[in-house]
Amino acid sequence: MIKSKHHSLTIWFFDLYFRWKMLSHFRGLEVLASKQPDPGRPVLLLQNHFSWWDGYWSFWLSKRFFQKRFHVMMLEEQLRKRMFINRCGAFSVRRNSRELMESLTYAAGVLHDHRNLVCLYPQGQIQPQQIKTIAFEKGASWILKNAGDPVQVWFCVTLTDYFSSPKPLIRFYLKHYEGERTTQRMELAYNHFRDECINEQHE
Repeated sequence: MIKSKHHSLTIWFFDLYFRWKMLSHFRGLEVLASKQPDPGRPVLLLQNHFSWWDGYWSFWLSKRFFQKRFHVMMLEEQLRKRMFINRCGAFSVRRNSRELMESLTYAAGVLHDHRNLVCLYPQGQIQPQQIKTIAFEKGASWILKNAGDPVQVWFCVTLTDYFSSPKPLIRFYLKHYEGERTTQRMELAYNHFRDECINEQHE
């Protein structure tokens, strides 16, 4: 597997470049969260995956809202095409291979450090924003079981809407999840939260 790296110059350029692109593509970013994260505990961020922008948005949240060192699990074939992302915190996973457990073990180990955040897209692939239900794969529950209790789990539902503007507005709805850490329970809770966010989405 490809382990994550953090090169300060690459991170600086990545952040600057995408902030510039954001100005030309979007009207703004809004974070809607009912509480602040605990700075003394690592974070597992579970986020929906529907666009090319998702990696930058999770990076942005890691830096601006959570104030943690960013890590994100990414399919190896996709990461190899964009290796600069590895120097910003991306690490690889190969589904349906013997290396899968190595990637999950690596992610659990990263979460032993309270300064770190690991972002997972629990559906495992890009899907349309309009899908009715997001089905979770089993990786998140395995990571949590092996990372220990100090890890705080956060749900992120990212929604985009134009409303009456020519540019879309990006909203990040964030919720600290405190329920049972099984795949089934987290999937049910995430989709319930996602439905609430969609119902709250207005100009």
